[in-house]
Amino acid sequence: MRKSYYRRVVQYVTPTPSSIPEFIQVLSEQCCSPIAPITPQSLMEASPLYKNRILLFEYEHSLELFQQVVNLPLVSKDYETILINVPRRLTTQEVLHYGHLKALFYCHEALDKLVIGINEVVNGKNWLPRDVTSQLLHHYRHMVLSNTAPTVVDLTSREIQILRSLQSGASNLQMAEDLFIAESTVKSHLYQIFRKLSVKNRIQAIAWANQNLLS
Repeated sequence: MRKSYYRRVVQYVTPTPSSIPEFIQVLSEQCCSPIAPITPQSLMEASPLYKNRILLFEYEHSLELFQQVVNLPLVSKDYETILINVPRRLTTQEVLHYGHLKALFYCHEALDKLVIGINEVVNGKNWLPRDVTSQLLHHYRHMVLSNTAPTVVDLTSREIQILRSLQSGASNLQMAEDLFIAESTVKSHLYQIFRKLSVKNRIQAIAWANQNLLS
């Protein structure tokens, strides 16, 4: 019996569960997993049956309802979402509003397509239109590039020389002799380098130099 606790359950989020649209009832009958109505507040219910929930929203009231769900003090917010009856192409920011979006259906799509798509989501797959997939890929690629781009740091020419010497494995004394400066001056430069790079030691400074300084 415990296996049923891990079943992926589709829940239609609505402010009034007593009056479910006929469209949702027909959809529920044809999908492999019944679609149960639920209010945002009912998501607070501590039940093992709700551990793998998939929340289905109709676009018209989706933002308001989704915001209510987001604001709830839920133990886990690791839920997936399905958006139906979308009247137009959404912007990337609008798509991102819906969290872990697994499927999106435009209002012109036939019922059988919704059934197939929702069943695929229940089985752990995505069902997103090509335009939405393209938007999300572009967004996350940009995020990755932004987070992995070389850090711009205002290093002086002398500090870059010190970093080069660190890369070669030189000691403070060797650097002082090679650059014709006092060892205390080398230590002062290293302090400034560590501060600018936000690193704590020579190893981290060398790692930064290996990644960011052109050979």
